Amino acid sequence: MKKYQLILVFYLGLHLQMSHAVSLAHRETDDSVCDLAPLTTYRLGLKPFVPAGTRDEAEIYFRLAVKFITNECKNKQTLLLHSEMGTSFDDGYFRKVGNQVCAATEIKREPAGTQEFPQGFILRCTISKLKEATAALAEMEKAKPTEAMIEEGAPMRSAQPNRREEEKKPCGDKMTWETVVLGWGGSCR
Repeated sequence: MKKYQLILVFYLGLHLQMSHAVSLAHRETDDSVCDLAPLTTYRLGLKPFVPAGTRDEAEIYFRLAVKFITNECKNKQTLLLHSEMGTSFDDGYFRKVGNQVCAATEIKREPAGTQEFPQGFILRCTISKLKEATAALAEMEKAKPTEAMIEEGAPMRSAQPNRREEEKKPCGDKMTWETVVLGWGGSCR
């Protein structure tokens, strides 16, 4: 009987430890990591969907990252943010996220390039300011919710004009080559 209790305690302990493991990509990890890699920006922008070209896009991604971290992670975990292409956009908001949840001296940028994207990098730091980050995020959300920023800043999509109508030109009573030779109406309206 004691053997089964020991196995049960071991299993529950293992299960509880794994329940605190955090991975945005749902990868297997341990309790020491708050893993928003790989493809951090892509994964953050899926839910809620952030259309490319949205106004205040860097601020939106900053908030989405901080929201995930404050909800899912804990102090003393190593935060991982990954930029596949190594863009200045990612670098800018990643550093802002790092400064919000980690001590500035803890933030390290490491190369993580591939043959296709040699500028790729990982930003890594130890989370130590969750309480402050949670309060700051609450103030930002109170001023203007992230979802409202996404809705208001999304690029407008208008119906594409009919190309045939666009190509037609007003001609008045002019005779064109197409009208005389081919009997067409030409490109006149």
